[in-house]
Parts: sequence; C-alpha cells; structure tokens
Amino acid sequence: MMIRKIGISVASLAILTSVSVFDVYGAGSKRMIEVSEQSANVVVNGQRVEGESFLYNGVTYVPARAIGEALGQEVDWDNNTQSVFVGQKMSDQQGYRGTKTPYPFKETSYTKAPSGYEPIFINYIGRHGSRHLSSSKYDKTLFELLDIAEKDGQITNLGKELKKEIGNLMKVEKDHYGLLSTTGGEELKGIGARVGQNFKELFTSDKKVIAQATFKDRTPQSRDQFIDGLKESLGDNKVDILASAFEEGKDPYLRPYDLATKYNEYAEDGDWVKLYEDYVTQNTGTRYAKEVLLQFFSEGFYQRLNAGEFELKDEKGKVKLSNPTEAASNLYELYIISSNIKGEGDFEFGRYFTANQLKWYESIDNINDFYEKGPSLTSTDLPQNIIAPLVKELIVSTDQSIQQKDTAGIFRFAHAETIIPLSSFLDIAGANVSIDKPQDVTQNWNGSVISPMGANIQWILYSNGKDVLVKMLRNEEEIAFPIETKTYPYYKWEDVKTYYQNKLQKVGVSLDSSLEDNIELLQKNF
Repeated sequence: MMIRKIGISVASLAILTSVSVFDVYGAGSKRMIEVSEQSANVVVNGQRVEGESFLYNGVTYVPARAIGEALGQEVDWDNNTQSVFVGQKMSDQQGYRGTKTPYPFKETSYTKAPSGYEPIFINYIGRHGSRHLSSSKYDKTLFELLDIAEKDGQITNLGKELKKEIGNLMKVEKDHYGLLSTTGGEELKGIGARVGQNFKELFTSDKKVIAQATFKDRTPQSRDQFIDGLKESLGDNKVDILASAFEEGKDPYLRPYDLATKYNEYAEDGDWVKLYEDYVTQNTGTRYAKEVLLQFFSEGFYQRLNAGEFELKDEKGKVKLSNPTEAASNLYELYIISSNIKGEGDFEFGRYFTANQLKWYESIDNINDFYEKGPSLTSTDLPQNIIAPLVKELIVSTDQSIQQKDTAGIFRFAHAETIIPLSSFLDIAGANVSIDKPQDVTQNWNGSVISPMGANIQWILYSNGKDVLVKMLRNEEEIAFPIETKTYPYYKWEDVKTYYQNKLQKVGVSLDSSLEDNIELLQKNF
C-alpha cells in the first residue's frame, strides 16, 4: 500500500467521503495529511463507479461527484458556504419552519350542502399573517456574538458573510419588529377575498360583520387586510363592518394566556420544561449546534461559548444567547422568519444548514409549542383549558346569530398561542393527543399544519329554515368535528353545541358567563 502526502482543505476532505455524507461544511482551512491509496469497488444501482479513493484514519474516501452522478443527480460546489451539494441545494424555499410556515393555501373544492340548506353565518378564528421578527433578540444577539469573534480574530470568512447578512436583516427589521409583513398582508387579503367569493349571498346590507383583534399591531393589521379583501370580493354589495380590538390585559378570549396565573407558572417552570431541555441538549442537539457554528467561528471561540463566557441579551435585557445550543437555534429562528419577509428582502439563511439539521430544529420548535401551548403532558390539560372562554364565546355568538339573523359573520384575529390550544380543546384530529415522550411529538403533531401563519378555523352555519347544520374548515379545508354525522362534513349544530358545552362544564365555564366573569376565572382558576 503506497503512502502519499496531499494538501487538502478540511472541507475538501469531507467532500471525498463516502455515500452517507453529502452535505459538508467547513471553514476551508488547509493542512497537509498523509493518506494511503485504497482501491475500493463502489457499486451504485448495479453499476461500478470509477473514481480515485484513499484511506485516511481508517476510513475509505471516494469522490462525491462520482457517486452523485451515478445516482443521476447534479453535483455542485458552493465556495461561499464550503458545501458540496448532491441534487437539490438547500434554500429558503425548503420547509422545516414549524409554526412560522407561511400560509399554505391550496385550491380546494367543497362538499355541497344537503338539499335545501343555505349558509347563514360564519364564525372565524384566525392567526395573524406572516410577520417580521417579533422583537430584536435572535438577530441582535447573534450579530453581537459574530462581532466579538471578528474583533478577537476568531471568525471565518463565512462568519463575516453571515454577520453582514444579519446586519442587512436588522436594517430591514428596524421599526418593523412585530408587524405584519408584505407577505402577511397578501395572505390575509386573499383569505378575506375567498370568504367573500365563496359566501357572497351571506353579505347583504341588512347584516353586519364583526371583526375583532387583539391589541398587538399585527392582528389589527391582519383584520384590516382581511376586510379589504372581503370588500373587494363583494363588489357593489355594501356591508356594515364593525371593527374593534380588545384592550391589553382585558381579553379573556383571544389572549387568555395574558391573564391565566397558573398557566403562566406552568409555561415558565412546569414539568415539561426540564423534559424539553434534556431533549434539546442530547447528543444530536449538541452535535448539530457545533457543526453549524464551526462554519463561523474557530474551535477556540466555540469552546469559549460552550464554557459560558457570553451572555448576550435582547432589547428587553433578557439573556437570549449564552451557549452553542441557543446560538444555533437563534440562526434557525432567522431562517424560519426569512420566508415571511420575502417582500422586504431576500435572505438565504437556509444555506447554513443541512436538511437533517433543519428537520431537527423544526422538531425542537414543535416540541416546545406542543408542551407549552398544546395538548402537552398527560398529567395536565391546563394549556388547552385556558381557551375555554373563547369556545364559550363561539357557541354563544353562533346561537345569537341563528336567532337574531342580523350578523353575516364574526371574524377574530389572534395568535398561534390562541390557535394551538383552541385546536386541542376542539379535539381536532392530530391536534389533541397528549404525549409524554418528546421524541414522539413530531410523529403525531405538526405545527406547520395546526398553526402556520394565517391559520384559521371557521364554523360555517347552514339552515333549511328549520334545522341548522355546521361544518368546520381549517385553513379553508373541510375537517371533522369529534362527533358522528351521516352527512359529513355537515353536522347538526345542536350535537356540536352539546359536545363542547359538556367540555366547558367540566372546566367550570358557563355559557352565561360575562367577559368580566371570564377574566376573573382565568386569574383565579387557570
């Protein structure tokens, strides 16, 4: 066996690796290594692949290009990220965004209502549309970390590129944190337009439309974009629209989590927190964090971060970056928001991750949302029970509309923290099963389906003049209530009302309770 010396970069060495490694990142630093010539027969789909191979540290390396082309895939090298790609490159068009996924509207056809039934009312709960970063934290702290590394001479060329890209993002975000983005406005305007198109006969001059929002700017913005779309679709139909927003701290329906004392204690330090933290810091998480960060920093700087040398704070003074796990997660947060702000700038943070890494970080976000806001552990129903006052309000307002016949629809605009527990309390399939093992969450609960940007749940009421039916849409697609019906997706309203009224009684929420009663209930019981 012959020994020869070659000059090769760390990244290039990995590029020559076996079939199992295709996405490789490195700082590009070169060093001399000794390798042994190693003849290896590589067979792909029955065909022998030609290509020089060698042995290094007990591992046989073969050219990625030869393997990729044998698989019928294009092979490309990106010098900016020191990456070899086989097949499709990583880009911000790929998924793994969890609840930050832009609104996933798909054209669909609806099941015709039973003979003689016509739509009479819509009760709608929706999340705001795609938005900017909620505040200056992920971008600020990661930029500061890169700045420290650069001043200390421990940043790579790719780290400098990332710092510049985050700097550009911060310019875009200035004065826009927490607001609806251009994409978000388009999403909500489109939803409103389709409501008008699909149920045009509902919106007549003798019926009002009620549109409510939380106090956060992005929800009134979403409400107004929805209304604009609705008006445009109705053309000459004139509708009386009553738009309003709840006061901060006085909203038991769309923001119950602001008022629920026990829930906030649970969200901060419940049994789920340690379970989550242990899962996040397992070997996979620490390995991925190191792989991601060593693209930008020297090994020595990474060790400083790992030793707890830095505590970087958001604009409110809360520590948001103190270890490698948080640093890598902050970069992921920039990736997932990038698709929300395509109208404001083209940011390609996805190029710094492999598909497996993005999948991992999405799973972490899903697990966090699941335990903090959703079905959570089998030992508690608290995260979903705080939404009971809203469910009460849905039932009461629906009954009133049926009786008074003066309202075409009530449209409420809120947050993921509203949609996730609501989906759980309503026992929507895939949104309501408690799970005690974090590793099982992502197999059963998908944040990008349950609460993407612009997510909405609609109850559409139909009547034949005597009886009333209801169907439920999620993100404008028909889904099932958790009860039986012979006319799916249409259910008897009284059956639906009875099912949820029984759930409300179990948690102590009465149909005749007032807004003040519900505020007090959340503060004392939830």
